[in-house]
Amino acid sequence: MKALQRTLAIIAFLVLAAQTVRHAYLLWLEPRASVLDQYDQPLKDKIAGAASVDELLRRYDLARKEVEQAKKEQPRTAEQYGVFESEPYRSEHQLREAITNWEAGSKEIHALRFYWLTGLVFLILGVLIYRKLNRWFGVTLLIVAFSELIYWTSPTFLGPATREFDRLLANKFVFSAVSLVLLIAVIWFQRIFADEDRRSV
Repeated sequence: MKALQRTLAIIAFLVLAAQTVRHAYLLWLEPRASVLDQYDQPLKDKIAGAASVDELLRRYDLARKEVEQAKKEQPRTAEQYGVFESEPYRSEHQLREAITNWEAGSKEIHALRFYWLTGLVFLILGVLIYRKLNRWFGVTLLIVAFSELIYWTSPTFLGPATREFDRLLANKFVFSAVSLVLLIAVIWFQRIFADEDRRSV
């Protein structure tokens, strides 16, 4: 059993350490500017600086009214040919996408917190059952626990530069770092890497 525990502990440590470092990089070190930003920066700045989805929604309402007016003036241009590169269609499309991304980020934060806490419950049960009742069942619960902790703190690969995306990254960084500390604590208290054959003199 020790060999299995050691193997799983090493794999879990490698994954959690790597993704915690990646979250830190994305939060504080990754360059976010582009040389192309100068061409459409005003709207991108407004989207990135939005403090809430309601602020984006107010901007979207204005852009939507402009789109409705443009459709009345040129009804066939946008609908028939799908022209979204000209204003006001472009702004309306970007704001709609920003709202969709914001809502997706909020849902992911909610799921992250719920499933991470679920993993924590499995972790506590696993440690207690491992020590008091049955080692194999305890190890099984610990595997379930760390699978939840690792999966839900795994990296988000795509996301716009918005406050909600930064909030998601910050949540993932914190929960990933705490998961790493919990893993180290389990390794320490369960004495997974202790040499059982060594005898004290």
